[in-house]
Amino acid sequence: MPEIIINGNSYNFEEGDTILDIARRNNIQIPVMCYLEHITPTGACRLCLVEVEGYPKPMAACVTYAVDGMKVYTDTEEVKKHRNRMMEFILIKHPLDCPVCDKAGECMLQDTAYSFGIKEESVKSQKPNKPTFDWNMIIHDANLCVLCERCVKICHEITGNSALKIENRGFNNLIVPSKGDTLNCDFCGLCVDYCPVGALLDKPYKHSVRSWDLEKKESVCTMCPVGCSVEYDIKDDEVYRARSTKDSFICALGRYSYKHPDHPARISFPSVNDNGFKEISLKDVVENTVSKIKSSLNNYGSDSVAVLVGSRLSTEAIFAYKYLAEKIGCRIFSDVDFEENGYYEAYKEKFGTFDNYGVLDDIKSSELVFVIGSDLSTEALGIKWRVMNAVIHNNSRLVTIGLKKYEYDFFTDASILADYGDFAGVFEKIKKGDDDLSRDIASYITKAKKVAIIVGNEYIQSESQLNAVFSFADFIGIDKINCFINVSDKTNITAIFKAGLGVDRERLRKFLTDLEDGKVKYIITAGFYPYNTSGNYKRFLKYAGKAEIAAIDIYENSFTKVAKYFIPIATSLEVVNSYITIDGRLIKTTPVLKRRGSSFTDIEVVSLFSEHFGEKLPVDSGEFFDRYISGKNGIPYVKYSDIDGCMGIDTKYNIAYTNYSYMKAPKGTKEVYVNSKYHNGVMSTFAAVKCEDEQCKRDYYFEPSYTIISGPDACFNGSCSINSDIAKGIVLIPKNR
Repeated sequence: MPEIIINGNSYNFEEGDTILDIARRNNIQIPVMCYLEHITPTGACRLCLVEVEGYPKPMAACVTYAVDGMKVYTDTEEVKKHRNRMMEFILIKHPLDCPVCDKAGECMLQDTAYSFGIKEESVKSQKPNKPTFDWNMIIHDANLCVLCERCVKICHEITGNSALKIENRGFNNLIVPSKGDTLNCDFCGLCVDYCPVGALLDKPYKHSVRSWDLEKKESVCTMCPVGCSVEYDIKDDEVYRARSTKDSFICALGRYSYKHPDHPARISFPSVNDNGFKEISLKDVVENTVSKIKSSLNNYGSDSVAVLVGSRLSTEAIFAYKYLAEKIGCRIFSDVDFEENGYYEAYKEKFGTFDNYGVLDDIKSSELVFVIGSDLSTEALGIKWRVMNAVIHNNSRLVTIGLKKYEYDFFTDASILADYGDFAGVFEKIKKGDDDLSRDIASYITKAKKVAIIVGNEYIQSESQLNAVFSFADFIGIDKINCFINVSDKTNITAIFKAGLGVDRERLRKFLTDLEDGKVKYIITAGFYPYNTSGNYKRFLKYAGKAEIAAIDIYENSFTKVAKYFIPIATSLEVVNSYITIDGRLIKTTPVLKRRGSSFTDIEVVSLFSEHFGEKLPVDSGEFFDRYISGKNGIPYVKYSDIDGCMGIDTKYNIAYTNYSYMKAPKGTKEVYVNSKYHNGVMSTFAAVKCEDEQCKRDYYFEPSYTIISGPDACFNGSCSINSDIAKGIVLIPKNR
């Protein structure tokens, strides 16, 4: 293996390593400003200059590749002199307003200048007078920008948005939106996290608190099933901002949803609905509910009672409610049951399990990636970014087949609209090589050794021949499939399946018929949000008033406000909860806030109920997990206290060949329910909190959009809003409408 000599010591390296790569790997300190581990090097700041024997001038370590036998010196007086000059050059045009800058205390420029021993300007100069831009949730002060290009590169290479660019030259350089006068992006805020100075800031945080007054706590985001790590910065029991950690890139949901515990619709005390919720004791709620349940069971049988759970619940909560339903002897369903149309059952027939095939990081190592019917920007940004990483850093080919043109379309090698929701027809063209594009895609498949398939909501809702994608996987070759990921916006869908819920369509139809006929007398709901859209949800909402409902939840919403009783639940920011990610990792939250009002954990509530049905379950989530979940249902044997996000579920695949023959889909309008941008359901709408104070009005999150979009040859309620970027015959309707 080749060797490089740094400061007299020899180090092994691999072809393609830079001097900086090797130095960092071996704990050799070289200062940087523009460098980031996850993006291609820029060489803009020149603070990483080193001496290389045989070269007449200092070299930038971040863009100088190692050569066998190369001798490098990182701390000579000559190197220090050049680095100081580069720092002084940066400071010439940088306003020295550290006392009033929001970045003070965590500014790379400030810290590096002090480490160089620079405490005052060596060259007096006129400071720039550039504009300050308001980009919705992000403020850009161009005067503070050091043109390191981190924001531009991370927006392009990590998120795939390419929403920023550099305009003009020299001292007139500006970071500006790529299109228009504001950002058109995912508003993930990664540009803010990785700006080394105060040029980019989250608007909700700006001028609110000093960084050194903040307590930092790391937890995991529970807004989607990707399970990213998040750093929450807190003061006086209030979250002031959320940021990426060194191990994660968070999206808008993870960054801006932290205000949902303080939404005015939150109910913080046990209540009875008497023309509005009125506070009573939890003991009274439980005893009254149990009395009515037992009366229903005695008079009308076990089918007169039901438990409905949502997939935002923690793993221990899902299993606890399942256990409670078994003790009661009643039916239990999840929100996945209400939305499942046979796709997950078909997936299980194909792979022998509901678990996704492979893990998310397998996307990055794939040579060819198919995104099939999934708007990753509204379903799971954490998956989108892995796709972008594969394309940009692994030179992977990307093919999208969907109901709309996605914003990262310029990264694709092929982008196809599935008119009338006929994805199966697109697969057939590729198999037969019907046109030049299909033949190109077929050639990508032939050449690739590792292929990733990502399937999402658009395919599941609109494709009538659900087995088509599994037949397409056979066409590619199962031995080539590196991963097969079913995208979901449901936080804990994996735990739903592990608990044996989610796919009992026949029993659900029977339940809805019984509800319609007035045979269901009492329903307990926990974190269950029925959309007033279509299908099972719409039917449920139409007849839910025939039963009495006890809602165990966080907020009053259009559904829970019709409940007879309401039990308030603590949010995932307030208690310890565990979840299973979309690719099977066990993760656990860390409390960052105190519980609001008289809220409880789901386990505490279930324990009170279970005592009335013959067995008192543990009131502690960890104890319940250790006794009833650990080591069962494919979940590894692990102590609750040891869950750290590294251990995954035990999955065994039994892949079968798919018998399938294509039938051409009929033309006609198809209504497909999708997430609004920046929103993945009811929970995120409660993050859209506004706050007015003496200084300013702060918007902590985006309001959901209710815009309905139609493609050519499609109409909704007699009106059409034709968009050529939408597939023919397709109407996209926001779920939370």
